[in-house]
Amino acid sequence: MMMCTAAPFALPAGLDGRGALSMCGYVDDYDDGAEMDALLGDINFAVHAHTGLTPKPSALPMPSAEFLALPRRHDNDLVAFLRGIRSVKVAATTTGFAPLAVARDDGPTTPVAELQASLSYGDDDNCACTGFKAIKTASEKRPEPSETYDADIDATFRKMEKDPAERPAGDYLWTTQEGQMTMLDRAELVTWMYDFSRFRDLPPGAFHLAVSYIDRFLSAKKIRGDPRLLGAVAAFAAAKYEDCKTSWTRINADTIARDVGCTRRQVVDAERELVAALGYRLSGPTAYTFVEHFMRRDQDGTAVRSLAHHLADMTLLDYRCVPLLPSAVAAAAILVARRIVDSATSCFATPPQEELWSEEMIKTTGYAAEDLTDITDWVYEMHELTGVWPGCAQMMASCAYCYSLPPR
Repeated sequence: MMMCTAAPFALPAGLDGRGALSMCGYVDDYDDGAEMDALLGDINFAVHAHTGLTPKPSALPMPSAEFLALPRRHDNDLVAFLRGIRSVKVAATTTGFAPLAVARDDGPTTPVAELQASLSYGDDDNCACTGFKAIKTASEKRPEPSETYDADIDATFRKMEKDPAERPAGDYLWTTQEGQMTMLDRAELVTWMYDFSRFRDLPPGAFHLAVSYIDRFLSAKKIRGDPRLLGAVAAFAAAKYEDCKTSWTRINADTIARDVGCTRRQVVDAERELVAALGYRLSGPTAYTFVEHFMRRDQDGTAVRSLAHHLADMTLLDYRCVPLLPSAVAAAAILVARRIVDSATSCFATPPQEELWSEEMIKTTGYAAEDLTDITDWVYEMHELTGVWPGCAQMMASCAYCYSLPPR
């Protein structure tokens, strides 16, 4: 077997490091000859110690003509000198030198610890390790969060929706606004915000959040100027809260200024006034939040979920729903959506109330069907007055399903 190593230059007898540098064209005032002698001696010692061979001077390589012709500079003498050293093949011996083991393809060259795979939900019973196990290459799918997490999330939502700092006043049209805005004016503003959110393709849930900002702002301050500017900046703030990474590609201060017909400075000032009036609290749950929360198991399919979101959108047009808790509005929307879907699948025969609103739904939502009677009646009234109620026709036209309400 042949091993590759580095051999030093063969120096003529009596020639030291300073003479070698002079022979190679280096300047005479180079004062590191002693260090160069030590370097060449170390190389000679390393070669002889590992190979046990003393090569003849004639067999050692000499500097090439190209190397000798290179220009010499004092600041890179050592680099140029070392680059001139060429490699030679020297026969390996069994005395004084043991060749390194060559890695083979039939296995690893270093020990590999086989670790136990990380625990997933439900693996607590198998946490005891009795030894090494094979590494799992495929990740296990995590099941749904446990009931403990669901209970904590539900308790947090319930607490937030009852927080007075994030609740609008139920009579702000007569108290704060002093009759300057009517219920129809508010419905028209919500309708404009609905069309604006759809046109700008804002994130899901931003529309409900923006309307809650409007109701809270109007509960604290009297409206001034164009209501559309207030609605646009509310939608802008809600979109940034729901999806701050991509919302800026759909809406910004310049697009609002063009849509509303104002300056960019007015948009920025209106947004600052809005968030200041809200106390910079922008995270309250809405009816959209609770529809997603109540239907997180998705046992009824996408039709019920989509209709529930549609009906929850329509309740935003009704000023009577402002003082209600978002969880109650969401539960009523799900109940009416179930009535629509079940009556359509059972040849327009209304199923019994026990089937529409089971004990499981009462436990999930916290509301019995009797607790939601007023809200469901208001939803029916809005559908009966579609032609005169502002916004109802637009929302029903944009619904993904063509439906009709079953008898109450």
